[in-house]
Amino acid sequence: MRKIILLNLILLLSAVWAVAQYESDSGSESKVISRKMTIEGCLNGAIGSYTLTDHSGASYQLTGDTEQLKAHVGGTMRVTGVVTPVVNVPGAMSAGTETQPTLSVISIKKVSAVCNNTNY
Repeated sequence: MRKIILLNLILLLSAVWAVAQYESDSGSESKVISRKMTIEGCLNGAIGSYTLTDHSGASYQLTGDTEQLKAHVGGTMRVTGVVTPVVNVPGAMSAGTETQPTLSVISIKKVSAVCNNTNY
């Protein structure tokens, strides 16, 4: 009877320990939610550093295959890509530093050769 009680106690403590490990790990990491979106806006920047500013003033750092963007700077573009929002991790060295969400380019479409400054 003692062996059964001891075995059950060991199993119970192991289960509690496993749950405690799982809960402490899930709270220490920030989960980044990326999603595919199409954003229309004014394309700015230069080789290696392009941004797209939408009509609300939100700005996205473009990443991925940006070579094709060079010819369209100053124009209104419709860019489809995967958006990764800015995640502020409490206690991180970069806390308080504002950065832009990124948009990893999948496809682009020219809407207009110029940006309409009243909208962007």
